[in-house]
Amino acid sequence: MLCAFKGRQLGLLASYSRPWLVSGHTAQISCRNHATAVKQKASARLTASTKAPAKPSPRAQSKTLKPAASPSDATSSTKKPSSEAPSPKKTGTGATYVIKENKDLQMSEEEQLAQVDQILSMARLFPTADPWGQRVETLAGPRAWKNYPTWGAVKDQFMQNRFNAAKNATSMLLLAQANAFPGVDLSESKFYHRYFTQWPWRAFTVNSLSPKAWNATLRQIALETYRDLNTAVARHDDKTVKRLTTAGHQDSVLRTMRKASPQLTYIWRLHKEVTPTRIVSIRGTEGYLGTDEPKFGNRMMVHALVKFDTEQSLEIYDQRGKPLHTPASDSGKTTSGLVGTVPAERRRVTEYLVMEKRMWYDGPWTFREQLWETPGMTSAV
Repeated sequence: MLCAFKGRQLGLLASYSRPWLVSGHTAQISCRNHATAVKQKASARLTASTKAPAKPSPRAQSKTLKPAASPSDATSSTKKPSSEAPSPKKTGTGATYVIKENKDLQMSEEEQLAQVDQILSMARLFPTADPWGQRVETLAGPRAWKNYPTWGAVKDQFMQNRFNAAKNATSMLLLAQANAFPGVDLSESKFYHRYFTQWPWRAFTVNSLSPKAWNATLRQIALETYRDLNTAVARHDDKTVKRLTTAGHQDSVLRTMRKASPQLTYIWRLHKEVTPTRIVSIRGTEGYLGTDEPKFGNRMMVHALVKFDTEQSLEIYDQRGKPLHTPASDSGKTTSGLVGTVPAERRRVTEYLVMEKRMWYDGPWTFREQLWETPGMTSAV
């Protein structure tokens, strides 16, 4: 049942390009309005499909069964049977008949809503299970570019940037309405703050680096999580990696860890930020569609595309402590006061990672996907 609902939930989240169509309360109301009629219809269809067909009478069988054509008739006929037609079957008397294949039945909207209603019922029967904790597609939007090959590409990118900015603003307002920004309390905002003086213009500050911005704490959390994850990868700490990653990025990071030799010692260091950590794009939607409010947090699911532009190094030592990495120019000095360590060459690393947080879980922000630069294009953010 959960697997069947997964496709429906993905459909709800994928339709976030039209956020006004996505609402947990709307889904619940629709489910309850159609549940009774849909269940009766689905039960009738299931009974009809599972009921054994009645045996035809000899008289009806003589009408439906066609005698097989003789070889002379087959050779004299110039019309060839279609390759798409089903092959005839033979009975014990030598007559042939054709069985029409049933086409795959697609679920109607009422049946899909009925599945959501079943999930709601399961949530009431099993309060310890979370039917909304399914894997979903990435919601974070695309990045903006600043170089274009043609004028048509300029127009397309301009429109894409405007749509992305509108979706960012809509998500910021949804998160503010749910009081879902970490480190920011908006529950006491006045009416004129919400609709006139603050929220309307703050909704367009997703890329802001101000310490008073709504996303200031989120940027700090992103950098700390980035540091903790890379340190755990270097130490082969599977438990921390699984706690800070999810979806496809977790599989990718674990594969990278398995490729590293267990006989070597890795020390990863983050020296500084070349440019401040920045939220490039953000998406928020209601991921918890239960009838009752969640016991922790709120209903929102958040995906944030974060740019990390840092200077870092990786030290590698064998079992005897011999450095195997490229030493830095000042390799005569030790790093972090550790005797016997040789500083590695520092490198600038720029990464775009998508963070995810299900706000009804008392857990950390996790990395779910890594995005890469498009060849020949330069990111504007």
